[in-house]
Amino acid sequence: MKTKLHALFLLGFLSFGSQAESFTINAKAHCIYPPLSNVALQAGTALQFQLAPGTYTMSLLSNNMSCMNGSLANGCNISTIYLQGGLGNGRWGLTLSTTPITVNVPTVSKFMAYVTDDNCVDNTGQATIQADKIQ
Repeated sequence: MKTKLHALFLLGFLSFGSQAESFTINAKAHCIYPPLSNVALQAGTALQFQLAPGTYTMSLLSNNMSCMNGSLANGCNISTIYLQGGLGNGRWGLTLSTTPITVNVPTVSKFMAYVTDDNCVDNTGQATIQADKIQ
């Protein structure tokens, strides 16, 4: 019993000290047509959020985004998004997937996250962007 209480205390202490943020990206609402596309109108806008200074591990969680109205045939699952912003290594853009990456944020910074597709109108689903502050 004493060991269980000690473990619960440590778990609570560690979780209290950690900082995590999550943001929901939508495959249709946050989809932007690529610049070389023949489509004149954009279906959506980038998701925008801010992060405080620090170093973060970021990845996509609970992702059910797809193109072609939910079809996963022909590689239609949307497994990668674009992340851009801040003055650190994300300034000019990074790709974000289920594999965690490290993002450096030297000052309070606005980020944009988006999906690109040449036919955004039939995209479905959403994913969670998880940002865990590690420093």
